[in-house]
This record gives sequence, C-alpha cells and structure tokens, in this order.
Amino acid sequence: MRYRCSVLAPNVRRFERRWPRDGVRRMIFDALYESAQRGELLLIDGGFCHWHLRRDGQLTIREIISTRPGAGSEMLARLMTVPGATCIVAKCPATLEANGWYHRRGFALAGTEITRFGKVLNIWKLSIVPVATADSLK
Repeated sequence: MRYRCSVLAPNVRRFERRWPRDGVRRMIFDALYESAQRGELLLIDGGFCHWHLRRDGQLTIREIISTRPGAGSEMLARLMTVPGATCIVAKCPATLEANGWYHRRGFALAGTEITRFGKVLNIWKLSIVPVATADSLK
C-alpha cells in the first residue's frame, strides 16, 4: 500500500511491520483452522467455542461466544464430555458480567492475573467428574 503523505508514511510503515495488513487476520483464521482439524472447535446454533486439551487433562477455553440464551450451557455440557478432560479452565476480564455465568455453572475462582496492559483477569476452574461406564462398574 502506498501513501502520498510523507509525514504519515513512516508511522504507517512502522505499524505495518508490527501488524502486516492481512497477517493478523490470517493468524487468527489459521489458528481456528488448525483447532478445527484437531477437533478443538465447537460450533452450535447460536454459539462457538475454541478450546484446547492439554496432555495433563486441562481443557482450556480460549474463546467462547454465545448469541442466544442456553448456548453457553449447551457448549459447556459438550466440553464436559471431552475424553481425557479432567478440568475446564477459563480466563475472563474481571469487569465482564460473564464472571457471573462461570460462578453459576459451578466454576471456582482459582485466582487472578494481571495482563501486561494492566487488565485484571479472573481464572475460573471447573473439575470434571468422570462418567462411570458399564466396564468400570464391574
């Protein structure tokens, strides 16, 4: 992209070096595509959840969006059935009303964290009780 204003051009070039025009967008879509390939992207009517299951069993919610009542609870129910998951962890800015949603769903406030920009994040954790199977009851 060429700019006619010589005063603006150096600042724009500096910004483009940090954030290439389509680089950020491509990075987000690449991450979502890779998550979908691993089966770590949940899409339902009225919501979506991008998550990751660590080797130690912690399922981390990276992004969750709900556009209709009940969609968040439906996604949580599905996440609780992910094989190998022992707990679900989510971080939420302390100023958002979504913290109440985590509390009402049984998440425990595990701590807080301050970002490099000074925002306070609440860290929510929900332990998952393994579902008993017929084989495990024998």
